[in-house]
Amino acid sequence: MLDLETLLRQLQRREASELRLVCGRSPMLIVGNTASRLDLPVVEAPWIKEVARQLMGPDREEALTQGYSVSFAYNWPELGSFDMQVSGSSDAPQVSVRPQIDRAGMTLDPSALAAGPESGLDVPPPLVEALKAAVGMGASDIHLGDGDPPMARVDGLLCPMQGVRVATMPVRPLVEVMLTAVGRRRLADGGAVDFSFSLEGVGRFRGNAYRAVKGYNLAIRTLPERIPTLEDLRLPRALAELTEFPNGLVLFAGPTGSGKSATMAALVQHINRTRPVHIITLEDPIEFVHPRHRAVVRQREVGVHVASFADGLRDALREDPDVILVGEMRDLETISLAITAAETGHLVLSTLHANRAFSAMDRMVDVFPEHRQAQTRIQLSESLRAVVAQRLIPQADGSGRIAALEVLRNNHAVAHNIREQRAAQIPSIMQTHREQGMWVFERHLAALARKGLITVEVAKIYAADQTLLETYMQS
Repeated sequence: MLDLETLLRQLQRREASELRLVCGRSPMLIVGNTASRLDLPVVEAPWIKEVARQLMGPDREEALTQGYSVSFAYNWPELGSFDMQVSGSSDAPQVSVRPQIDRAGMTLDPSALAAGPESGLDVPPPLVEALKAAVGMGASDIHLGDGDPPMARVDGLLCPMQGVRVATMPVRPLVEVMLTAVGRRRLADGGAVDFSFSLEGVGRFRGNAYRAVKGYNLAIRTLPERIPTLEDLRLPRALAELTEFPNGLVLFAGPTGSGKSATMAALVQHINRTRPVHIITLEDPIEFVHPRHRAVVRQREVGVHVASFADGLRDALREDPDVILVGEMRDLETISLAITAAETGHLVLSTLHANRAFSAMDRMVDVFPEHRQAQTRIQLSESLRAVVAQRLIPQADGSGRIAALEVLRNNHAVAHNIREQRAAQIPSIMQTHREQGMWVFERHLAALARKGLITVEVAKIYAADQTLLETYMQS
């Protein structure tokens, strides 16, 4: 009788890249480019069915009975983790096992290093149908969760999706078949996984898979296939001036879903069309794929082409870039390297979770230990060029949302307040230096309300200073 643990040990001992178990055949190992059958009994249907059942669990087994192959990471005591794939029918399944890489010595799967962001993705037909329906509804996002009805976000509000097959499908096998081996292991370890993909004739999408109390969940955002321009996003043309700095740090702040990535993509596209420079982007995941124009654009995805934002930044400093885009500054090392890159002659564009432009610097400095904060403030006061904070506001006619911005440009007064830890003084500087391209949220909200693009009531909801908003409304 065959024993799976013995076969896994053979897989490791012979340093094979894959173990294949097919009903009616002896187990097979792939070593290098050679496939060899082991001198063992043939795989019988009852045994492989029981093995597959124990490995998969009920939700993946349900997906297999519906005709889908399932891929997942599985940890075996004492042997480590393996990348599993079960395909075929539930009566005669086929099992493929690949050893997990040693993450102590390497973060990325070597086979994925040269892969594009679409590599490894296989979108199940029921999800394709749901995405088509979402695009038809004009949805910006869809949400799937075990035991919950599918929901779509239209004009900022969630509404149920009717008549889609994914409503009856468990999320985990639906997601795992779309992920690379690295992504499946990350999900199995309890982490959230970001990925992006395109469907011909439907659109481009960004996904995030994660686990919560009730089970697995999937959030998917629809992305325009055409890279938006500032005009498409109805953003001030003055933002294009932020791409003309030869070096320094330009930050985009705001909550999740406020359009920061789209704004940065529009600015990168502007640089791409106007300047013969080398642009390196570090994204998680890649949302917009930039074609070749005047610039050379190299896009790298975290988890596919580079292990982390920090590793990608460290590499980028040796790759002769003029412009570096960092999808998000999440940790001390990434922030420190971004500041260093800005100081050493590169223009760095990045995002940060902060509600207001003047608070972004404190958010960055607070990441550092106390003994480094004073030096970091000095570095920021010298390397920061601008901070753009934005939010998406419901339009007056109910047709969607429009961005409201506040813009901070660094000058002597702003730099002094950064060094002296006086962020609360910066808004007054922004109000009195309009000629330098600065403004606060309340000014832009008032402008949008006067043009009839948003209602006065909505402007009041989003304004932090009602008196200042009223002043701008009357001026």
